[in-house]
Amino acid sequence: MPLPLIIGIAVIAGGWGVKKGVDAKDDFDTAKSLNAEAQSVYEAAKSKLEKERHQTQSTMERLGKRKFNIYKAQIIPFVDAFSQIKNLDFKDKELIENGLNDFNENQLRDLTSSALGMKEVVGGGIASVGAGGLAGMAAYGGVGYLGAASTGTAISGLSGAAATNATLAWLGGGSLASGGMGMAGGAAVLGGIVAGPVLAIGGMMLASKAAEAKHDAYGNLEKSELGAEEMKTAVIATRGIKTRFVEVNALLRSLGRVFTPQLDNLVTLISTENDYSKFTGQQKEDVYQIFQLAITIKNILEAPILTQKGELNKTTGKLLTSTKS
Repeated sequence: MPLPLIIGIAVIAGGWGVKKGVDAKDDFDTAKSLNAEAQSVYEAAKSKLEKERHQTQSTMERLGKRKFNIYKAQIIPFVDAFSQIKNLDFKDKELIENGLNDFNENQLRDLTSSALGMKEVVGGGIASVGAGGLAGMAAYGGVGYLGAASTGTAISGLSGAAATNATLAWLGGGSLASGGMGMAGGAAVLGGIVAGPVLAIGGMMLASKAAEAKHDAYGNLEKSELGAEEMKTAVIATRGIKTRFVEVNALLRSLGRVFTPQLDNLVTLISTENDYSKFTGQQKEDVYQIFQLAITIKNILEAPILTQKGELNKTTGKLLTSTKS
């Protein structure tokens, strides 16, 4: 082969090699840029979701504490005082003639049972309930959803629906001992998010690998954008749960402001006269009114905010609407 031809082929081959090297660098630069964008998109969405979770967790803890204090300062003292009333007429004709229903014996029995069960729980103080107990009170309420407890014994886990509620575990920061699928499962329930996208980028400076890295980077960006959209859905769901916690908390606070002075009046009344048959008509109506208010508060305390699937309970929403009206 003539020397000029050999040189020409070598130059062409060399030029092709340089071009492939440049193309490979461009592909890797593109892959790097796309992966950086993918990571940024995903992390921004994740940060918003985590912020919403923290806010919801704080709201949930506040509601749990309020429920705890209501049982301790209102429901249990009410049952203790009410139980001292003698000769209670469950079919008081005077009340019925004044347009009031009679005392519901089954409601009184349920209220008393709830108060007795919670007496052991609150006896150990709020610290003994633990994060799991407060979460259970917030989302469900009532001793039936808390782990077995005795005075001074910490309640580290939950039972019943709460034990398998991944959303509740996720909202509680994964602190629940019996959190089921835990935080990842809760995020999956809310928006399908389990883990971030796998970023497929390597350091191989080969043309064939460069094109593959670029292709993978486009896939990463698509995964990140999809994950970000799912997390937006999770943010909306989490915000809805937070709003319900806020609504229940506000309603209980409002009812408590009405209930406390009525409870003080009941205690004062019973300290001077505890025979229902000797009460005046107004005193009987006052006793009836606080009894009905206590039942309403108990029902709100024990109405589950979340279902076992981690979704908002529609029944609680209806109860809030009817109570407000």
